[in-house]
Amino acid sequence: MADWITIKDVPPYDGRYPLDLLEQDLTTREWGWIKRYAGYLPVTLDADTFFADPEVIAVLALVALRRNNKIDIRDIPAVWERVQDAPFGTTIVWEGEPAAEDDADPPPPSSDASSNTNGPSSRTESETLVLPPSPSGPPPSDTSASPVTVSAR
Repeated sequence: MADWITIKDVPPYDGRYPLDLLEQDLTTREWGWIKRYAGYLPVTLDADTFFADPEVIAVLALVALRRNNKIDIRDIPAVWERVQDAPFGTTIVWEGEPAAEDDADPPPPSSDASSNTNGPSSRTESETLVLPPSPSGPPPSDTSASPVTVSAR
């Protein structure tokens, strides 16, 4: 599932470019661009900020252009100067694919007089629950995601 960055009115970079951050994590260099041009460190970004800040979206446009071989690494500063002066929201647009809705759990069975009405039984041993990635947040990484541990009662 690819997301897209659309750039218009910034010739010769006009176009619609795929950018799949779930399949290909940001590189150290690309995180450096986010730090340098948008002022964020990886640990300071959350899903709300990542896709809502115009400078982050503009840096992602640079990433998309570079990954799609439209610019070289040495072109990044000059292209940044061009895109930061362009009107945000009409010139650079992030088009995220809608996240597939999770299948809802089936409704609980109706109770009858002989059923246990005290609720589900408690866990008997520790379990680790891994939360699914945010559909609109930054890509997951092996070092930033922390599983939620639920201990036995």
